[in-house]
Amino acid sequence: AQRLMQLQLDERAMRFLVHLPQAGTYALFTEHKPEEFQARFLHLPSGIMAQPMLQHDYKPDHQHDDQVSSVGINLPGDLDEKRLNAWLRDLLSTKGTDIFRMKGVLSIKGKKHRFVFQGVHMLFDGRPDRPWGKEARHNSLIFIGRHLDRAALTAGFKECLA
Repeated sequence: AQRLMQLQLDERAMRFLVHLPQAGTYALFTEHKPEEFQARFLHLPSGIMAQPMLQHDYKPDHQHDDQVSSVGINLPGDLDEKRLNAWLRDLLSTKGTDIFRMKGVLSIKGKKHRFVFQGVHMLFDGRPDRPWGKEARHNSLIFIGRHLDRAALTAGFKECLA
């Protein structure tokens, strides 16, 4: 039997849990790519992450600047605060004009709370969020900009791991 379920999401929430009543094949249609909003699909009893069988990007009927892209990075573990600050300072001073937007949730070593941040070009703002509690500590961030080098951003961010 085929059913269409539409999610009514509260924009204030940081996380949404969707319970699927039974095993099967499901389709998720979104306006943005899953990595743009850190979508993860877990089988809760086992903690195993589900992988998509198929992805399709629809071409819009209008043009975008081909040089503008997004880079999402998701890594488990804690970050060294000094290395992170040095990397962000260097990144924003050298590439800030090409980074239109960035945001994320970070796990800083020695801190009990998640650190949430956002930035526009060379402006950066962040604050402690709710406690991690029993949630696995991880880091999720996304950059939107021009001439983004996914490999360099990922390598630089990995260097910040504690």
